[in-house]
Amino acid sequence: MSKICTHCGAEMDDEAYECPECLQKIPGADAIKRRREAEKKEKRTKKLKIAGGFLAAVAFITGLTLVVSMFTRKPSYYYMKPVRDYISGCVANEYDQHISAFPELFQRIMSEQYAYIVLNQMSDALENPEKVHTADLLYFDQYYRELTRVYGTDFNITYKIYKEKQFNEEELKKYQNEYISLSPEDLADVVFEDGYNLALTFTIKGNLGSKTINEENFTLFKINGKWCMMSYIDFFAEKEL
Repeated sequence: MSKICTHCGAEMDDEAYECPECLQKIPGADAIKRRREAEKKEKRTKKLKIAGGFLAAVAFITGLTLVVSMFTRKPSYYYMKPVRDYISGCVANEYDQHISAFPELFQRIMSEQYAYIVLNQMSDALENPEKVHTADLLYFDQYYRELTRVYGTDFNITYKIYKEKQFNEEELKKYQNEYISLSPEDLADVVFEDGYNLALTFTIKGNLGSKTINEENFTLFKINGKWCMMSYIDFFAEKEL
């Protein structure tokens, strides 16, 4: 659309505030400009309010979902975390993730045992922590390669829980004392906060083969805030479901 300048008769754009030919302002130009700017500002404000309301609603729904999920997730979501780490470490050949499933004392013992298998000289391994870690990494790599040889390079590991029993305070205290007795000086501050005994199966399956292993007495404990496996899973074990 266009309009005519009242001063020189030139044609102007409908949104223009002054004539492009004579440069004279149209009557009431300043007032029109202020009104249009106010309208634009009002529209922006409405858009921001709508966007803000939408984001607030999303934040509320997200927060509500998180809160609800915290109360609706099964206990196994939490106490099976070390098992998921153990499995993920096996599948991805990530030794540190694999061994993190155990409490620190067991990690150290397993690391030394793995090193012993490779070095075949326990005293030498124990005297050289760096050599121990190199050797246990080598052992785990060999273990991973054997898994791929038997089951295939695309193997995966799943589990299914059939029974779960939560330990009571008396049982937790009993297991805590037994654990501390393994190394009283190092474990004096250890606290078993929670624990479960499970009956479950592990299934390892790849393009070359599969196996399902039955575990009837599988224990996990929450030790000083961290869930840990207390049972070792051997995916070459003879016991099957």
